[in-house]
Amino acid sequence: MDNTRLLQTCYDGTPMDKLARARALLAGLPAMEHDPCLQAELQQLRRHAELLDEQMRAMHLGPLCSGCAAQPGGGCCSAFMAGNSDALQLLINLLLDVPLAFDAYSGDSCGFLGPRGCRFLIKPIFCLNYNCSHILNSADPADLTLLYQRSGAVLSCQTRIETSLIERLRRLPHGSPAPF
Repeated sequence: MDNTRLLQTCYDGTPMDKLARARALLAGLPAMEHDPCLQAELQQLRRHAELLDEQMRAMHLGPLCSGCAAQPGGGCCSAFMAGNSDALQLLINLLLDVPLAFDAYSGDSCGFLGPRGCRFLIKPIFCLNYNCSHILNSADPADLTLLYQRSGAVLSCQTRIETSLIERLRRLPHGSPAPF
């Protein structure tokens, strides 16, 4: 697949378009679910993401972020933020059996936000790199340090997997129909 098509496949469109592409990639890319190297990376990513999720729960970030998102303007988890998802990040969630749905009627809130917080196990990179003043001002410094360490571990592993997925897409024969 050429670079222009690759970029369009992964990053263009609405969140619903990207989710549809991720599902098509899951169905159309050969042998991803049976690749032992990819599966090992995915399990390592799952472990890191679960540790991060544990830290976020300990800091009560789900209710904090959901409550803020429910306010006028949507807070950090606004409808605009859903656009920071991409087909690769969504595909990784699907490979990890995360049930994904997008609420097109979410109003000011991110359509991937559920009643207990973010539905993603693997979140968009922006969402992991940004902590608002509500988080920064209310968190214990040791909790923030652990949050940053666990976010960094997730991002490192996520980046390796995304790079591997991009290489799989690049290896598709030129002119072959993309799996979507």
